Amino acid sequence: MLDQSNYLSTYTPQVQQLNFRALMNAFAYPGRIQNLHGNSTALEQVLATLIDGEVALADPDNLLNGDVRMRLEARMETPECAQFIVCKGENPPVFQPLLGTLEEPEHGATLIVQVQGFSATNESSELTLTGPGIEKENTLHVAGLNTAWLQRRAFWNAAFPTGVDFILVSENQVVALPRSTQVKGEF
Repeated sequence: MLDQSNYLSTYTPQVQQLNFRALMNAFAYPGRIQNLHGNSTALEQVLATLIDGEVALADPDNLLNGDVRMRLEARMETPECAQFIVCKGENPPVFQPLLGTLEEPEHGATLIVQVQGFSATNESSELTLTGPGIEKENTLHVAGLNTAWLQRRAFWNAAFPTGVDFILVSENQVVALPRSTQVKGEF
């Protein structure tokens, strides 16, 4: 049975507007943790805010159930052809996303990567971020992110302005790593 309170809070315009603002703040200030406003997982809230029937979505790790896919109305595609890709951070990437072109860098994919959390633990990686939106540098702790993601991200974004943008999600929180952000750490 569909949980109506969860559906209403995540898929209402008011919550989507608040979450859109949180996502814009996440991209404006890379590495800063932003809290989302709905009752569902951060992954579903981000998708409900950004996805509609006009975009292609890939779900190579089968993170989305049929109800969520139906509500999003997105065209399901392979990761190589999708504008948005949802993945588990613990699994290494096994695809080549769209990177855009010099004439149209906005055609690079956005990867929404589900991680375990953003607190400093023995299992978390410490990342140092620099670039636009960061005064000097920002330290971010991420648990549940395979280091292969950061290696591939560096490769995919090597020919800036082409590349991919990352949105890391965990529980009810989101962190953005735009392609303009430089990431350093042990990977």
